[in-house]
Amino acid sequence: MNKFSAPFEAKYNRYFEKQLAKLRKRDKTRAERILKRTQEICATPYDVDTRFAKGEYRGKREGRAGDDRFLFVVCKQCRELGHMSMNGCPVCSEIKDETVIFVMMIEGHKY
Repeated sequence: MNKFSAPFEAKYNRYFEKQLAKLRKRDKTRAERILKRTQEICATPYDVDTRFAKGEYRGKREGRAGDDRFLFVVCKQCRELGHMSMNGCPVCSEIKDETVIFVMMIEGHKY
């Protein structure tokens, strides 16, 4: 078991994967830093350095990797707090509680 073996499974939606692919072409180091951080979050999704996002991103949690931010949903917490309609996962009933879905990246300080 390595340092960041995750009790939660990571899933990336299409938009996140697309953003990550673009970032890999421009800056492989930043992309790798974000992937490493997603693994850390899967190990401890309720960590103190992640918080709930506000405004149009309500219902999601926010994480950081350097200056880059990304939004994710902890499925168990989403169901417990009744955020399913805000997060709009099309296959919610098919996903286990122990899943973290990474939704989108916000590069630098764009928000």
